[in-house]
Amino acid sequence: MKNFLEIANSQTLFILCLVPILLVVGQSVIFVRMGLKRTKELNMNQTNVKKAMVNSAVFSLLPSLPIVITVAALMPSLGKYVPWLRLSVIGSVSYESAAADMTLRMFGYEGMGDASVSGPAFISAVWVMCGVSIVWPLVNVLLLKFYDGRVKSAQSSGGFMKVAAGAMFIGLMCVMFVPRAVNFQDPVGIVVCLTAGIAVVLLDWISKKLSLKWLSDFSFPMAMIMGMAMAIIIS
Repeated sequence: MKNFLEIANSQTLFILCLVPILLVVGQSVIFVRMGLKRTKELNMNQTNVKKAMVNSAVFSLLPSLPIVITVAALMPSLGKYVPWLRLSVIGSVSYESAAADMTLRMFGYEGMGDASVSGPAFISAVWVMCGVSIVWPLVNVLLLKFYDGRVKSAQSSGGFMKVAAGAMFIGLMCVMFVPRAVNFQDPVGIVVCLTAGIAVVLLDWISKKLSLKWLSDFSFPMAMIMGMAMAIIIS
């Protein structure tokens, strides 16, 4: 095959990605049915139950927009189906793009933007993206109860662990934010950060001023969309 796009957009990969997504959708349907059955056992008003389901579905649409946008952003680099799979099952844009980019660079390519990526290199990137994503669910199953108990114990006692947990979170945010926010050679990241930051502050202020609680709930995804729009405009 000439390059990865022949594999990435193939019907075979579509079927392989469709199977786990259908499993997740099927699991969701099962939980919905179990929940409805439980509401009947508790003699809950079914009209109110259906209203709550409809409202939840409607108010889930806007927060889901960043996920759809992320899928569209990854498609030129990873094809149509792998981003669809990864963002549907335990995926995030920061992880998917970083894992794929590092794997492709190990093969000697320039990263995700390299159009000459070979089939084997792309397949390796997909294995890394999917394989590593399994680690933390397994860790949660095996060690979460032990870890959670130790964290609660450390937080209740205060001292170093409480400060360390906050410092680790701040460090993580700095690693993700600073390289984009201080890259003066390419000011797109700086403008996007400023636009999104100002947007979320303004949206929160408007929601409080006009008592629009729903606007506050959606301020984050709306700010993301505004930041992306600004990136398109200045680019």
